[in-house]
Amino acid sequence: MLRFVFITLLLIGLFSCKEKKSNTQLVETETESLSVDTPENSTQLVRLTPELIEENRLEDWTHFLKFKDAMEDMSKLNPAGIIIFLSELNQITTDLIKAPFPENYDKLPIYGRIKVVHTLVIKCYFYAVNQQNEKLNRALEELYFEYNVLLKRMISMAEENKIPLDSLEMDVPTTFQGSKMRPTLSKK
Repeated sequence: MLRFVFITLLLIGLFSCKEKKSNTQLVETETESLSVDTPENSTQLVRLTPELIEENRLEDWTHFLKFKDAMEDMSKLNPAGIIIFLSELNQITTDLIKAPFPENYDKLPIYGRIKVVHTLVIKCYFYAVNQQNEKLNRALEELYFEYNVLLKRMISMAEENKIPLDSLEMDVPTTFQGSKMRPTLSKK
């Protein structure tokens, strides 16, 4: 009888040890399942020159400068903490969209480009939270690409603003409508 009790206790102890090991392994795999590669576009971000910033008075557009700094910081970060940065960048971009734009950039192409970047920030955040690594890596590539497109469009718009409309032999419009007043596709 003593042998039966000893064998039973030994089997119970053996099976209980195996369960603890599998639980430990499960926790380790869950915490390390988000892996992000550094996108190529993050190292090749377009930079605005100090002359462009000064000529177009971008230093007064604090929401944009905060957005630009957040994008540049995120491109240099260790991808392990990307969820926090994406959450903050989402809020910064939302504030940028709601804030007034400077006169030179209060146009639909700039507003639309910022909305595209904002959509991609939300997309990246979703993939990061749901630990969809491949989709997150592709979405980050798109995010940096579209951010570069935004900055290139801002540069080209600054160059366009330097060309007087009279030199193109066009009629100068008497009133300009801001992009936020009545967007093209609004039902107002």
